[in-house]
Amino acid sequence: MGEAKRRRAAAVASEKFPGGAHRCPRCLSTNVTTADVPDGVTFYARRLAICACGAAWEPIDEAFVWDRDDEYCSTQEPCDNCAFRPGSPEQANATKWNELIENLKSGGQFFCHKGVPIDPDSKDGFAYPRDRNKLRLCRGYLNALGKWWAAKEATAK
Repeated sequence: MGEAKRRRAAAVASEKFPGGAHRCPRCLSTNVTTADVPDGVTFYARRLAICACGAAWEPIDEAFVWDRDDEYCSTQEPCDNCAFRPGSPEQANATKWNELIENLKSGGQFFCHKGVPIDPDSKDGFAYPRDRNKLRLCRGYLNALGKWWAAKEATAK
């Protein structure tokens, strides 16, 4: 292996978080550009990362990852545009939101959108991996789940 390949392999290995600001979640390349979304553009994200392969995603802030040794670990706090934050656009349709909550309370899962390639043609706008082991659970969902369990235990006593 030549020196350039060795350096590239070392750079890829040191960047553990596909979907961060420096590593593509689709092709794992480090040939990524990150920029702020221009003022006046209506989009849920404030920053976007774009790879030479064409993938675009909202980068996960690796400083907030709970366990830095686990690239699919949840964040410590809900993100700035989490669906579970009060007043989020996802909660605008109360009927649809309540259906989602009931689904989650009966065993569903909700995954974080940060670091997932954007796919406008998909059901929810993201190209989530099919392998559930490569999905990061949403911190807002995990916090809500904890509250639901605590409320259920309190009513059971």
